[in-house]
Amino acid sequence: MRRMSKSKVIATLLTVLAIAILVKLGFWQLDRAAEKQALFDDFEQSQQSDSSAAFTDLAQRTETPDRYAPVRITGEFEQNRYLLLDNQVLNGQVGYQIIGLLKNPQLNHYVPVNMGWVPIGVSRQIRPEVELPAGEVTVSGWFYQPDQHGFSLSDQVVESERWPMRIQQLRFDAIEQATQLPIAPYVVLLSETADYGWPRSWEPMVMTPEKHQAYALQWFSLALACLVIVFFASRSRTKTTEE
Repeated sequence: MRRMSKSKVIATLLTVLAIAILVKLGFWQLDRAAEKQALFDDFEQSQQSDSSAAFTDLAQRTETPDRYAPVRITGEFEQNRYLLLDNQVLNGQVGYQIIGLLKNPQLNHYVPVNMGWVPIGVSRQIRPEVELPAGEVTVSGWFYQPDQHGFSLSDQVVESERWPMRIQQLRFDAIEQATQLPIAPYVVLLSETADYGWPRSWEPMVMTPEKHQAYALQWFSLALACLVIVFFASRSRTKTTEE
């Protein structure tokens, strides 16, 4: 009897633990859905704003702009020194996003500017060489702060053996250490209407809030199913004991 009682306790604890994990996963998916909805809302709001009136010189701002806030900054791009953001897909084709490093005399750091997508080429051993705008330019685009704690498929965030440097993520501390250049902790997404740069579209390419909500429903349904099974199993054991 003691042995049976102990096994029942262990089974009950494991079931309760499983239900708790399933419920937690469901709420995590709901949190992710809220984050993605905020991302889409911020992008939609930026597209509806009066860009020409809302643009401001990034160098003059004392506070951090909102995500996708329209910004404008004047400076000069570092020539022959730029970054290749790896594993970027456009129309089903893998390539890089070109990250130029813009220097504004009023700032003590370089501003990363995402200038668009280029194909990977015939071999990963050959890095694409592109020509950045020379002289002083005014960059119009959108302010964005990438996640600094995202998962990376590679332990080496920056391949720093030569320029252009290939990077796996916009991890600013790693880029600053590899380049030995002061790097701003944000990126400007070059406007799609700019007459320089490469193909680009900044609409968020992430899992939709609806899909996260569907996953949450699945986790909650599994938790409910476990609870129902436990309920009927306990009733069955009670009836067996009474008989």
